Amino acid sequence: MIPIQVNNSFAEEHYENVKDLILHHINRVLNKGSVKYKKNTFIVSANLRLFLTNLRNLSNNSLRDLITKSPSDLVNYVSHQNAFHSTFIDINHSDNIVLRNIFIINGYENKKAIDKWEFISKINFDTCPYCNRNYIYTTSKNKKTKPEIDHFYPKSKYPILGLSYFNLIPSCKPCNGFGAKEENDPFVKRLTNPYLLNYNDFELGHKIKNIAIINPLSGKSDVEVYFKKSIPGHLEVFNLKELYELHYDHAIELIIKRNLKYSKKYREYLSSYKGLQFSKSELDRMILGNYSLEKEQHKRPLSKMYQDIGKELGLI
Repeated sequence: MIPIQVNNSFAEEHYENVKDLILHHINRVLNKGSVKYKKNTFIVSANLRLFLTNLRNLSNNSLRDLITKSPSDLVNYVSHQNAFHSTFIDINHSDNIVLRNIFIINGYENKKAIDKWEFISKINFDTCPYCNRNYIYTTSKNKKTKPEIDHFYPKSKYPILGLSYFNLIPSCKPCNGFGAKEENDPFVKRLTNPYLLNYNDFELGHKIKNIAIINPLSGKSDVEVYFKKSIPGHLEVFNLKELYELHYDHAIELIIKRNLKYSKKYREYLSSYKGLQFSKSELDRMILGNYSLEKEQHKRPLSKMYQDIGKELGLI
């Protein structure tokens, strides 16, 4: 719903952190020729052996390309996997299980491969990019309070992308959990990676059902919040339409501010306040009760809705 800014230097640093561990397990699997999983032995096929042999050849940068693959290249790569490497993405096929052993079981889930707390904190994103409804603050390494990391292309079907930097999305538990993103395949659902989103891909608006009885304390939904613009798959997978309809009370408060000429009066008051100087965006933030710049949407829940409806009402 809101974009994450691409940082290629973080991706390169991530590659350097995971490279040796991945190579170790690729070599282990190639040397042994098989892996054990749930008391069964799965043989490395000739096709997968060729693929893994190419990956461990660092001179051709195949492994670096896999781990640092850009968000747009991930789209093309997944399309290629679906077209030409169906055994790699078949969760019941030995190729998929061998890849899962390397990149997930001994890779992503190995604490030596990725420090999830550090990974999330570096991205410096304060709300869930899928919904912009929940904070995803990190606290400290020793505490359990941290956001989820979602594999945008799910690790069960695409284990080969289990450690690819731009496939790892910080998110809130409701969006990553049961009944939402979970194991839904973006290739099938037509989802867009947050790194590829634009600020105008989603737009929220409001409809007044009964202007005569709007009361912010009534608990009655006299105002409807709806999506004027969206990527349909996201509304379905993340239940955004239904969830944002529940936030009508925020829209009502913004309408009342508009009706009371709150914006103009408060702006004049803040501008004349002695000892303090506010920029235009800071004045807009005080009036909205939320961040007013697109680039700051990630800093507070519902900021996207506040900005869109605030503009619709002429508050900012």
